[in-house]
Amino acid sequence: MDDLKIIESCLLGKTQMFSRLIDNYKNMVYNLAYRMSNNPQEAEDISQEAFLHTYQSLARFNPSYKFSTWLYQITLNIIRDKYKKKEIDYVSLDTPVETDDLEFYPQPADLSNNPEQIIAQKENLQTIQQAIYSLPLKFREVIVLRHLQDLSYIEIANILKLPQGTVKVRLYRAREQLKKILADIG
Repeated sequence: MDDLKIIESCLLGKTQMFSRLIDNYKNMVYNLAYRMSNNPQEAEDISQEAFLHTYQSLARFNPSYKFSTWLYQITLNIIRDKYKKKEIDYVSLDTPVETDDLEFYPQPADLSNNPEQIIAQKENLQTIQQAIYSLPLKFREVIVLRHLQDLSYIEIANILKLPQGTVKVRLYRAREQLKKILADIG
């Protein structure tokens, strides 16, 4: 059953159908929340809040948009609100990343790497992730959406409600800041 039919069913009183939307999108929402907050508990809270808000707002969903775009918008708005309220802080580059999530830190399946190479590669990935966390929120959003969530410029523009050119400029500036941060570290 596609998203629109599930939404229609929910709006017609079959509220238990909403669990299908949760099942379909829980990983997407959690990954975005985790990558923006760097905190598993915060990511859980954000995910729950996003789905609650989505459920309460189903009647306002515009079917001319993809459901995932709308859900990304809701999730990012919750993250922005928490950030404004200082519930989510910038993360220092000295703060260790605490995760064993292989999707979060993709490791190549090359078994020829020796342990020193594997450790060095993991440290590099952690340094890059820390640098992303140190970016201002508007730059962190575009980096996470483009490079970690693998969304197109058009999808990002729709989610952030920005012109595509603005997304490209923010992404360019975010990359430049990342280069500077990583150069200062190295």
